[in-house]
Amino acid sequence: MRRFFLSARDFCSRHPLAVGVTGTFLLSLLIRLLYLLGAPDRTWPFSIFFYGDTRFFHAYALEWVKDRPARAALPYHPPLFPWFLGLLYQLLGEPRGSAFPYKLCLAVVNSATVAFTWVWWRRVLGTGWSLLAAGLFAASFGWLLLSTTYNNEVLYALLLSATCWQVLQSRAGLAWGSAVLLGVLMGLGSLTRAEHLYLWPFLLAYVAFDRDRQVPPGPQLVRWAVAVAVSLAVLAPWSVRNARVLQELNARNPTLEPLPELSLVTVYGPINFAMANNARATGGFTPDLVNQLGANGNLDVANPAQRHLLLHGYSEGLQWMGEHPGDAARLLLSKLDRWLDGLSLGLGASDFPSGLRGARPPVDVFIPESTWLKWPLALLLLCGAALSLRAPYRTFSLFTLVLLHRLLITLAFFGYARGMLALFPVLLPLLLLPAKVLTARRPLLARRLLALATAALLLFWVEAGVLALREPRSFGASGTTDRMGGKLIQDDWIRIWPES
Repeated sequence: MRRFFLSARDFCSRHPLAVGVTGTFLLSLLIRLLYLLGAPDRTWPFSIFFYGDTRFFHAYALEWVKDRPARAALPYHPPLFPWFLGLLYQLLGEPRGSAFPYKLCLAVVNSATVAFTWVWWRRVLGTGWSLLAAGLFAASFGWLLLSTTYNNEVLYALLLSATCWQVLQSRAGLAWGSAVLLGVLMGLGSLTRAEHLYLWPFLLAYVAFDRDRQVPPGPQLVRWAVAVAVSLAVLAPWSVRNARVLQELNARNPTLEPLPELSLVTVYGPINFAMANNARATGGFTPDLVNQLGANGNLDVANPAQRHLLLHGYSEGLQWMGEHPGDAARLLLSKLDRWLDGLSLGLGASDFPSGLRGARPPVDVFIPESTWLKWPLALLLLCGAALSLRAPYRTFSLFTLVLLHRLLITLAFFGYARGMLALFPVLLPLLLLPAKVLTARRPLLARRLLALATAALLLFWVEAGVLALREPRSFGASGTTDRMGGKLIQDDWIRIWPES
């Protein structure tokens, strides 16, 4: 036995990266599996705590698998996640009463994201702090939810992590192979969330801000241009498909103002901006502006009023903001508050310390009733962002710029708590940076702090295991119901509370 432990210790010392990747992946997958087994909604395609665009993703994936494309419809959702879900349907068969196998596959993807992200976190944070960050990622209640439901954040977090990894690799110069890979990652990320394409200026700003001054800028500019071109090439097939669809939609309604046929990913920018910036806007997703224009609340390109928003939503939103500056300022604060709600979600299957009593906003993840946690974390995030501007921690400025990109997108459109959760690959290093700086001159304190925090995190695995062995907890829910069947309208506000 002693020889076995000595051999294991020797192996760990010789192959720390392999051991770390395997350990972070298996521990992440274990807590997700235990969470699923203890959840009352483990066989549902959506969750009590998150509904989102589940219906669309499922319907699109089925159409793709059956090779029965629907009638030309407005390109409103990015396609990569429904394609991925369709691939799962092809490999595992179409759903037959239980979504558990597909949820488990998504949990595997997110566990791989945690393990992969730990690899490059290790270079930025060091081994100890990166392991703590991986533990926080793995045990995050928000990510226990997102990694076990149909949503594009599962893929997006992986692609965002891979993008940051490649950009950090390029600090000493972007190689040709890395330029192509970065372009592919940016293209795939944009097919998952359209706003990812607008991350390019922030990545270029980071390279200009933190590049190795000994590397000649001329050849690097060419390689970065190639990376941008590759990302556009990845989008090209989908853009061509969008052009054909938009041509068909214009041909059906020749008397209406034509829709622009060039759409790299989606056409939802103008209408979403209008829905996000008007007198009825709340800061989160609110489709009231479209609902009041008829078509039973559905988006109809033949409806002149809705078509006007598809074409001129930006000008409509900006006009309202200019005419109501006070209301617009309050709305911006509401968006920011809703985004920061993503920091209020805690750890483990019981969402410690925030709890499981709260509400699920439209197209967003569960928000606990107690949201105090977001304020100290927001302050910590600001401290991390400020420290990233100092020379010794300049590498962290990439994370600050990615955070700034998401902040601007949030202020322009909707405040989503899940939008904050999607940033975990850049969020956690900034949150841990102040503690890393404070303990930099006291390595013994740092080791003790990390050991204590890691041991405390493991208690969430124990809790998830205990809950998995019990009967699933039951929850009560209330909200708006439909007129016909009295069922809850899932894409409206839902109040949630534990009953056992």
